[in-house]
This record gives sequence, C-alpha cells and structure tokens, in this order.
Amino acid sequence: MGSIAIKSGAPRDIRASVKQRDFSKPWLFDLNTRKPDKTIDIGGHGLSLSLDALGRVLQASTYHPECGVIMANSFEQFDGTRYYDVPYVRSYRTRMLQSIKQNRPGFGLDFGIYAHHVSIRIIETNVALYHLTLANNVELLVAVKVAPDGSFTQTAHATNHSADCLLLPYALSINLSINRASYGQLTEGGPVPLPASRNVLDKIDATTLRVSNPNLEAQFVTRLDINGQPLVLNDVEHQEVCGRTLSACVKGKVCIPPGESATFCASFRLLPDTERYDHILAPPQSISHDLRSASKSRWKDDQLLTTYVVRRNVDYILGNCVLPVSDSIAVVVTDHVALPLGWNRDNYWQVRLLLETYAHAEDLVSPPFILEVKDKIKSTVRGHLNWVFTRAERPNGYWQRSYLANGKPKDRSIFQLDQQCYPLLELCDYLEYFPEDLDFTRRLLNTGVVEDILAVLASKQDPVTQLWPTDETPGDDAVIYPHHFSSHVLLWRTYARLGQLYLRANQDPIAQVQELSKMAAQVKDYTLRAFSSEHPCHGRIFAYLTDGCGDSTFYHDANDVPTAFAKEWAFVSTFEEISIWESTMRFGISSANESGYCNDSPYGGLGSVHSPGAWTLGYFQELFVATSVNDVHVMRNTWQKIAAAMQWDGTFPEAVDATTGECTSKAWFSWPGAMIGALLIRLKMNGQEKVLLQ
Repeated sequence: MGSIAIKSGAPRDIRASVKQRDFSKPWLFDLNTRKPDKTIDIGGHGLSLSLDALGRVLQASTYHPECGVIMANSFEQFDGTRYYDVPYVRSYRTRMLQSIKQNRPGFGLDFGIYAHHVSIRIIETNVALYHLTLANNVELLVAVKVAPDGSFTQTAHATNHSADCLLLPYALSINLSINRASYGQLTEGGPVPLPASRNVLDKIDATTLRVSNPNLEAQFVTRLDINGQPLVLNDVEHQEVCGRTLSACVKGKVCIPPGESATFCASFRLLPDTERYDHILAPPQSISHDLRSASKSRWKDDQLLTTYVVRRNVDYILGNCVLPVSDSIAVVVTDHVALPLGWNRDNYWQVRLLLETYAHAEDLVSPPFILEVKDKIKSTVRGHLNWVFTRAERPNGYWQRSYLANGKPKDRSIFQLDQQCYPLLELCDYLEYFPEDLDFTRRLLNTGVVEDILAVLASKQDPVTQLWPTDETPGDDAVIYPHHFSSHVLLWRTYARLGQLYLRANQDPIAQVQELSKMAAQVKDYTLRAFSSEHPCHGRIFAYLTDGCGDSTFYHDANDVPTAFAKEWAFVSTFEEISIWESTMRFGISSANESGYCNDSPYGGLGSVHSPGAWTLGYFQELFVATSVNDVHVMRNTWQKIAAAMQWDGTFPEAVDATTGECTSKAWFSWPGAMIGALLIRLKMNGQEKVLLQ
C-alpha cells in the first residue's frame, strides 16, 4: 500500500528557533515588547491557579459538592442571561488573556511596579517561579505555590542592590469575586442557572480577611506576613457588593537597607462552604526550597521541545484538570477555565497520555521522581474510573454529554454514541496497564454499569439499517443523518476490547465473550458497507454521516480522532479497506473538505465547523497519519505548525489563526495536548522523534 500524500501548508521555517530555544531554562519576557500569550497555570490537591506575568492571581478554582466548581476571579461573574450569545461566551473566556495584554492586575500580592524583564518558570505542577529585575536596582523573586491542604501562597523575596535605603511599596489586593463556573458553551446544551452574584468582605480576626458568597456557600480567606510577622488589618472595613468584584486593598511600604532583603508571604484558601472557621493557612514560606527545586530537572532530555510538550501537558492534566471528590474518587475536567466539566471523550484521551507516561516513565522521568509520578498517575486513573462508574449520573440509562464535577449532568438529555464507549475503553486500558489490579476492575464490572450501557446500545440499534444513531457528533453538533462514521469505528473497538476484558476478568467468559465478538464483527460489517461511498473527486471514501439508505454527507472533522486510528486499530485491514481509509484521510486533510479544512497558509490544517480556524487536533491527525506511513516531509512540516501553535507553556489551544498560528479559540483545552503528547512519547520510543528535531 502506498503512502498517503497529504498536502501540507508551507509554514515559515521555525525549526532553527526551536533548536536554539532551551526549554529547560525559564522563559524571559520583555513585557514592553512581548507578554505571555496565556496565563501561568499551576495547581494541585484540588486547586487550580491562573496567574499573570507578574505573579498576581487572576483566578483560583476548586471543587464544590453542590456547584461543581467555584472560582475566585479578578472579574465579575458571567451574565446568566447570555448563554446563547456566542460572541459574549467567546469574549468572557478571554477575560484573563485581556488582563495580561492590558496589564490589568489580578488580586493578591502586588508591588505596584511594572517590571520590564521577567523570567517565568513552572518548575512543578504546583509551583511557578518569577524572577523580576526592577528599575530601581531591586531584585524580586516571587514563588507561587499550591500546598497539600489546597491553600496557596505568594512568597516574594525583595533584595536591595542599591547604595541607598529603599522604601518598597506593597499591596494586598482583594479585587475579586467568588463565582460559580459559568459552564457557558458555544454549543449550548442547556444552561445551568447561576446563583446571584454577592460578595461580602469581613475580618475573621485582626490579621485574616474573608470574602464570602452566601448564595454559593463559598468563602475565600487571606492574610499577609511581612518578614515573618502577620500584618494587622485594622483599616479594612466591611464591604458588600452584588454583580461585581469587591474593591479593597491593604497598602504599605517596607524599608529595605542597602544590601539587605525583605520577605512577603500572602496566604490564601478557597473553601466550598461558609461555616468553617478552622482556616489553617500555610505559614510564611522560604523561597530557597523552590530555587533548589528549579535546579533539579524531573524529566530526562528536558532541553528538547518534544519533552517540554509532554511534561507540560502531563503537568496541566495532573495539576489543573484532576479534582479530588473524595479519597478514592476524582473527576477529570477538560480544562480549568472555559469548561471545567467532565467529558468522557476528552477524559479518555487525557488519561491515555497519563498511561503512556506511566508505561515509559523510566525513559521519560529522572530516577528520583519516577515512583512519585507513577503513583500519582495510577491513583488518578483509579479515581477517575471510580467517578465515571459510580458518580456520573445516567438518568436515561446512558452517559450524558457532559458533567459537573459532582457527577450531575450539565446538559439536557442528549445521546452521543461515542460517549458511551470511552469509559468502557478506559476500563480496558486500565487492566492492560495494571494487570495486577484485577480486583479493582472486577469491582467496577460488578456495579452493573457495563451491562446497563450494553443494554442501552442494544436498544439503540436501528432495526432497518442495523446501524447505531447519535444525536450529536463528537464536536457536539447536531446531525443531519443519524449515523456517524467515527463513532461506529469506536463502537467496534469497544465491543472487541470488552471481550478481551471479560476473558481476563473471568466474567462469564464463554457466553459474554462470544456475544461481544459477534457484535464487534457485525458493527464492522454494517459500517463498512453503509459508509463506503463514491466521492466525485476522491473516489471511494467513508462518508461522514449516513441515513443507511443511500443518502450521506462527505466531511471530516478534527474531533473525529477514531477515524485517524481506523488502520492502526485494524478496523480496516484488507487492501481495499485500507485504500478507502487512505482516500478518506487524504480528502479530510485537504481543501476538498470544504467546511472542515482551513486552507489559509502558512498554518492551514484540519478544523471544524464547530469553531473557525485550524485545530490543533487537526494537526495531531496530520502528524499521526504521516508517522504511520513514515512521510518525513509531512512530519516535519506538521511539527513546525504544531510548534508554532504551542503556547508559551507547552499547552495548546482549540484552534489557531491559519496565517499567524495564534490562538483564536479556547486557550485552555487539554485534549489536543494530550493527543500530541502521547504521540511524541511513541515517536521517542520508536526512534522517530529525531525526524522532528532535525
């Protein structure tokens, strides 16, 4: 079988700059000419933080048992009357990005001085380190750190290198609002009404401030220590506002003699209640530990861009997307800003990156950290499987489109075929990677959820076409015809792998395995016959949607990842089947795919009707197919586009401008980074990584 000749755009040659950039060192920004293209995101222990270029807090978020996710924001709550206003939803998602561009300060510790040169490094999932050189010959080190109890600190160490005494101004800003996550979607499936915005500022004691939102049952507490002593807050007055942020600030100045230093530590905690008074805030921290940690790389080959992408996307998932619900249950959200919701689809691919990292930890992670990384990954995957099998509600018998972190369905009842498959595949993956954990797998099988989903799938099969309908595509878009190709590829893989799972778990191995094997064969047979169609220019390809009776549509979407995997999974296996698949991918990643391919150069690529532009998931598909046929030219060209689309912190947006490579949609989106990261691990292991870096 010949290789797939995919026409790639002609991006500017960025490989030289990629080689020169040492990603093991901090990013250095001249804030007069270049600011970070997104927030500095760290997290852990159930808390996520987004910071600006000077270490000020733009958002803190955490799990809430009633609301799902609550946030302390530096801007007002989402307007609950505008859920179907797509431009407003898009604009609201960019509030933090606009704050960085316009230097609008967040809340927390602020020295009121605009530093031109700032180096920024995320040294661990829960620690960001800033090094600022101020115009008055003052060196400022700032470490922002999430503690094991879910609190966080901003610790600043200011050193006066001048010959004169320095009066350094400082401020503890309380310009914030406690909000529930908006859950506003571009493809809105049913808004969750927002409680009215109400923020109350008071004092717990002489040194501790509290902001509470009684309508959310949430509170945020803070204090400031200077040189090891808590600051007394006598001048702070009670304040209450509705529909906007609080406006409060504690200001002062500290005298720093020549050659000496001052230390500031602002401590914070966001809590999902208003009744607790045991606010144990972290004591003042020394910044020296974080400096020592910065000198010890946790990852091998940390100077490579490929390693940077892998570790930063693993960091983002573990630090910002995993929210503990209990000691043994954890929800995984697709991102911590735009849509902190659980999607079975996104979660599966996020977990796949974690599992690939686990499997190759000895080749990826420095020896002192291997056990820690592997333990964290295993507990995360177990926690997520517990969540999806025991907490995610199924009011109609099947998994819903998306979920609040507490397991409540977010949208009205919408049946998406692919969403039923992913948790079952994740369970299969778990036993494959952790064969010793058979008892855990059996416990989830014994919940009856797998049988329930199989019964739903059986009831959904159309008796005329023998195909399975879906209400929406994986892009959450309504369908013209009821049957969707890539969802059938996924359904076939689910039936096939479930049979293997039952064999390993000894769950009625004979009857159940025979039935699952029979269903897998039928799905493949029905799908190949129903979707194989004649395209006027590309010959025989797989249709995107069909009614099963002769009418179909030709299209391919960046969200339809299973189509790209059809050959590797052996859904297509004969010469003829593989030829049809190759033609399908050639069509999909070309301008012939009119509503799916963004043809503008130099960063054109596969996108989606869901959002305009080239999608980083589309870049993944292009690179994945090129690597499968070892097309070195396309691999290198596509890698250049991926490197250009990468944000400064190694993560990827949903879509980019095909002319500039800059984010046009959803700067926080973990699915594409998870896909690209997992592929890079594979390329490293099979020796193809060097092709990208040449």
